[in-house]
Amino acid sequence: MEVSSGLTSSFVSNSGVRKLCEYGLPAKVFKSKMDKNPNRRFFGCQLYKEGGNAHCKFFRWLDEEVIGWPKRALVEAQSVVKEKTEKIEELNATIFELRGDLERQNLEISSINTDDEKISIELGLQKRIDEMET
Repeated sequence: MEVSSGLTSSFVSNSGVRKLCEYGLPAKVFKSKMDKNPNRRFFGCQLYKEGGNAHCKFFRWLDEEVIGWPKRALVEAQSVVKEKTEKIEELNATIFELRGDLERQNLEISSINTDDEKISIELGLQKRIDEMET
C-alpha cells in the first residue's frame, strides 16, 4: 500500500485511547494513496516506512469510510490530480531538454561568431598584405 505520513502528530484515536502497534510502539498516522481510499487516514506501526519492523501488520482506519457519490468524487478528483501531476512532470522534462538544446545552439553560434571573426581578421590581414605589395 502506498502511504504518506504527513500527519504524525496524533497518536490518539477519536475515542481518546492511545493506539499501540503489535509490538507496543505508539501507532503513527499515515495517509492512503490508494485509488480505492484516496487520502484516507489510518494508524500503522511507526517503523513501517523505515522498514525496521517488517513483521508488524498493525493497521486501523482513523477516518470513517466515505461512500456513495462523495467517494466517487474523491476518486475522480484524485485521478485528475494524478493526470495533471504526470503532465507537469512530462512538461518539466521537455523544458529541461529544450534548455539543453538551446544551450548547445548558443555554443555553436558563439563558435561560429568566433570563426567569422577569425576569417574577418585573416581577410583584413590579407588586404593589408595586398596593399603593401602594390
